[in-house]
This record gives sequence, C-alpha cells and structure tokens, in this order.
Amino acid sequence: MIQRCINRSVLRVWFLLAAFACTAACGPVIESTLPGPPTAAQLAELWVEPDRPRDLFWGVGGKRLAPDPAARYTVIDVKRGGFSRGYTLLDPQDREWSAKFPPEAQTEVAASRLLWGVGYHQPPVYYLAQWHAEQAPSPNPQLPARLREKKPDLNGLDAGSAWSYYRNPFVATRQLNGLLVLHAMLGNSDLKDDQNVIYSLDEPHAGARRWYVARDLGQTFGRTGVLDPPRGDVDVFERTPFIRGVVDGHVRFEYRGRHAVLFERITPADVRWICERLSALTDEQMQDAFRAAGYPKPIADRFIHRLEQKIAEGLAVGK
Repeated sequence: MIQRCINRSVLRVWFLLAAFACTAACGPVIESTLPGPPTAAQLAELWVEPDRPRDLFWGVGGKRLAPDPAARYTVIDVKRGGFSRGYTLLDPQDREWSAKFPPEAQTEVAASRLLWGVGYHQPPVYYLAQWHAEQAPSPNPQLPARLREKKPDLNGLDAGSAWSYYRNPFVATRQLNGLLVLHAMLGNSDLKDDQNVIYSLDEPHAGARRWYVARDLGQTFGRTGVLDPPRGDVDVFERTPFIRGVVDGHVRFEYRGRHAVLFERITPADVRWICERLSALTDEQMQDAFRAAGYPKPIADRFIHRLEQKIAEGLAVGK
C-alpha cells in the first residue's frame, strides 16, 4: 500500500512537470510571415516617418471627419462585451460610429494620437465630452465617449481581419519592437490579436494601401496586468516603473501582462529608436494629444511629465 502511494505521488509529480514543460515549450511561436526581411514598401504598412509635425489634436482624420457634437445620434446596438460599455450609432448623415465610454474613452484617444504622432497608422478617433442620442438605454446627455466611424471618408479606409504580434510581416524589425516598447511605456497589456486590425484603402495614404493597425488602445495610462489592470489612473501611471534593466543585451521592462514573451528580445537600440521619435514631439503636440482626449490640463501635465521621464530613461538605456 505504501509503495502504491509512493508510485502515485511520483506519477503526479511527473505529470505536473510534463505539463509545465509543455506549457513552456508549446507557447505561441513568434515568426515572420515573410521568407526574408520586409521591404521598405512592406514596412510602410506598419509605420512611416512623418514628413512634418502632425496635428495631434484632430488626428489623422482632421477636423473634416470629426463627429458633430451638436448632432442627434441614434443607438442601433448596445455593446455587451469588453471592459468599457459602448453603442453603435448612426448620425443624421447615416454615418455609422462605434462609441466607447469611460474609463477607456479618454485613454484610447490620447494613446492613438501618440502612436500616430510618431508614424504608426491609426484610424480617425475622436472624443466627445457631451452629446445626445435617441433610443439610448441611458438618459441624455450621454457619457463622454470615444467615437470611431466605421467607414470614414479617407481613401476608402475599411477595417478587415485581425493580425497578431506573434505572426506578421514585421517580426524582429525595429518598427514592431518600437511599437511594443510604446505599449510597455503606456502600460498596455491588452495585446490580443483581435485588438489589431488590417485596414485596406482604395488609394495609398501615408505611404501604403494597407495598414497594420494597433487599435482599441483603451487599456493604457495605468499599468500592465492580467486581470483588469488600472487604466487612465495618473497616480498609478506616475509610480509605475518603465525599464527594470538590461540582461544579456535585452531590455527588461516592468510588464505584468500575458504576453511577456513578446518583450524578451527587445534591444536597447530598439528602445532608443522609438524614444528618439517620441522626444521629437513638441510640447504643443503632447498637449494636443491629451487635449483631444478631454483631459484637464493639470492631469494632462502629470501624464506628460511621466511620459517625458520614461522617454529620457529610454534614451539613456544601454549607454
């Protein structure tokens, strides 16, 4: 009987070790979808060097594509899943919009402006502080919201399928690693495939007819985590570290999310590359990114100050 119990214990330990080994070995494979390095034209589908300072208040869509805060919108669907509530809307011109409520409405707009400001493609998104809707389950005025048009008048911009950080044409490029660094800097651990969208365009815009977009950036400006980490929390953002150190030539970040493996091969040069581009944003651009998201200036100043500290930290890493 004793021997049988020992054998069972040994088997139980063996199975646990085997399960752990499989988990470690059978994790997501990170690989490029191309046989070799991407060309300049292919890289332009993810990132382009801005040819001039970008308007971070109005964003890629400009004032022309912004939703009308005085319009009367009609709710045609209510969002059931996800962290933040939201609606699908029609405006009086039959333009269809996705509306997302706090706490992610502001964070998504500010993060989107910063990504676009340094060259990553973004769809037009806007923040409405006060607006009205018919057939809404809540009384007017509605909560502040992020609005994103389904098919904006921007060279036929149209959302298609999802893409993955684990398997795409840009794996191991400085541009993709720079995007991951920016996620770590902003505290975004929501890196699921369905947060990323491939957009198609009828005519090239910003260097490409196809855009690989990191979208739905609401889980930002707090810290990373597995279960509903804080977002839009300036106190948390201020006290959360950015870079923990450099080990064997690779940067170790303060990252607590599910996708830590994505950050294991990022070099100091990758970090400095994206931080150089962030440091080129002017004070006015930084202020405009947060003003576009409806942040009061005292709160915006605190977010910006901590971002500038992280940028300086990134510029110095590995030196």
